[in-house]
Formats: sequence, C-alpha cells, structure tokens
Amino acid sequence: RPPPSSLLERNPQMFETSIVGSLPKPAWLAETNKLWPQWRAEGDALVQAKADATLLWIKAQEDAGLDIVCDGEQSRQHFVHGFLEQIEGIDFEHKVKMGIRDN
Repeated sequence: RPPPSSLLERNPQMFETSIVGSLPKPAWLAETNKLWPQWRAEGDALVQAKADATLLWIKAQEDAGLDIVCDGEQSRQHFVHGFLEQIEGIDFEHKVKMGIRDN
C-alpha cells in the first residue's frame, strides 16, 4: 500500500539520510587511532578547535547531501567519558585507566 500523498509531497525520497555515531577527529584536534585520545590543545584553544572540527564535519555532511547533519561527536573525548561527565557523583579527578574491547 503506498504512503499518503501528503507524506510523498513533504519528502519524496521517503527516508531522510543521516549518520549515527562518532566521526574521526582531525589530527590537529586529538590523537588519532587511539581508543583514549588526548586533546592537542587546552582552554580556549581547545574550545575553538572543537568548534572548528564540528563545522568541518557539518560542511562535509551537507556537501554529501545528508538531510540531517550532526556534530560527529567532535567535542567528546571518548564515548564513555562523554556520557559519564554528565552524571553527578563520578570522580574524574581520580579516574583509573582500564581497557575495553580486549585491551
């Protein structure tokens, strides 16, 4: 059964395109090919570098024709830390480095 005509008029391709997850961080922003990369800048320079990397990935997604663009998680150091930083009671001053995914 075909979708209602109003849906086709709004979006003739039916599905909007997007990506999910992290995009690679530029080498000038963070270490590459590491599970726990370190930032290459600090303070205001880091804030600006994150914003610059985000804008570059947004432009790349727009150029690729994606309907819904994202920040590519350029501001998060790691997918676990990005989540945990928002939870009250986590002590990041005394964190212990431990491996995941067989390391």
